[in-house]
Amino acid sequence: MTSDENIRRKVLLYWISLEDRLYLFRCCFPLALAVATISASGLTSGLGWCIAAVALDTGTLFWRRTVKRNIATIDTERTWLEAGIFHVAAVGTYTAAGFVWVLDAPHNFVIAAIVFGASLMTHCSWVPTLRMAPNFVALGLPFALVVFAAQQAGLLDVTSMLLCIMLLGTTSVIMHFNRQKYFETSAQLQAEQELTERLDHAFETAVAEKGRAEEANRTKSAFLATMSHEIRTPMNAIIGFSDLIVRMSTDPKTREYGEYIHDASLSLLTVLNDVLNFSKVEAGKVDLDPQPIVLAEIFESMMFWIEKARDKSIDFRFEYDDLPHGAVLADQDRLRQILANLVSNALKFTPEGGRIRLRARAIVYEQQLVRVRFEVEDTGFGFTADIASQLFKPFVQANGDIAKTHGGTGLGLAICAKLVNLMGGEIGAEGKPGKGALFWFEVPFLLAAPELSKTA
Repeated sequence: MTSDENIRRKVLLYWISLEDRLYLFRCCFPLALAVATISASGLTSGLGWCIAAVALDTGTLFWRRTVKRNIATIDTERTWLEAGIFHVAAVGTYTAAGFVWVLDAPHNFVIAAIVFGASLMTHCSWVPTLRMAPNFVALGLPFALVVFAAQQAGLLDVTSMLLCIMLLGTTSVIMHFNRQKYFETSAQLQAEQELTERLDHAFETAVAEKGRAEEANRTKSAFLATMSHEIRTPMNAIIGFSDLIVRMSTDPKTREYGEYIHDASLSLLTVLNDVLNFSKVEAGKVDLDPQPIVLAEIFESMMFWIEKARDKSIDFRFEYDDLPHGAVLADQDRLRQILANLVSNALKFTPEGGRIRLRARAIVYEQQLVRVRFEVEDTGFGFTADIASQLFKPFVQANGDIAKTHGGTGLGLAICAKLVNLMGGEIGAEGKPGKGALFWFEVPFLLAAPELSKTA
């Protein structure tokens, strides 16, 4: 269905709803017709015209209901033509009865005829069709009735003609404004339809562009992920040979230069590892490998962080007593990668004399699942609440000045967030400027064996 056809159907429905409300008002017209015609022409004539008017109005009501039920399939041009015919027929019925009425009693009912003619004009003022001929016919019939009634009563003078012209003008104005309303409604619906089409087109364009951008990002990530071996191999060679130069050279200057190369290579390798790890996650090339492990053993294997913290005069402690005693199914390497990244950040941004705590505890036991919360708390530089909501996005760092001093890519926390999400958990951060930070994540683990009762 074209947009123009859709608009025509909406306008038609608008007119039908209006006509249904007016139907109740027009119910008094057949009664007025019956009373006036019985007085002038007798009971038989009055009832006959009343039945004709009721049948026509009721038939029109059922016709409108049929149109409304079949609005999706009807021919709108034909329907508007039928609407015009029904209105002309209604006005014609009342007008014909009025002519009979005036012929039988011309001198007694001239005032009533004028009022009756006005009611007929009010009836015809709701003709909805855009065609002018039915409008003019429906308007001209009752006007002719009023003029004829005045002429039969011998009252066709300047005053009565002015009165007739006033009635005609009033009805014409009403018809004009109703036709104008029709055009305005049609124009409004057309504008709404065009706006909807533009929005749909913009949405489709945005979806297509989003798809192309995501595909380009996946291609980029896949390319970087496949370059892992090619990039790491020469870097490992540089690191190895620079370390060999430091160990084997007897020249102090050569050893100093070798140490510079070795340290710079390690820093560059860290950056490359972050980029490549993030690219692998983005490309969907990271798969978890859950194996039965004891969570406490992971912390025992990370004790070397204490020595690194001691070198910076930082008090670093582990707190992990409230963990499941049995094994759980987890990807040990990925879990250790997350913890190492969080601890590394804490060491990087905590000044000498500070404090770091690495905690873990089971918070929920649910049948064969246990949910464990991990926390890394430090007394470092901290950050604001606004920064906290951005930390886990790629290439975001809490403080630009600190980042310049300490380096880093801003990918570590983004990698952590993606790995935690891959494990079905959630991650977050809290902090205050100058008062340290708390990074946490919660992950559900499947128990490798039923947990023993703590009271057993």
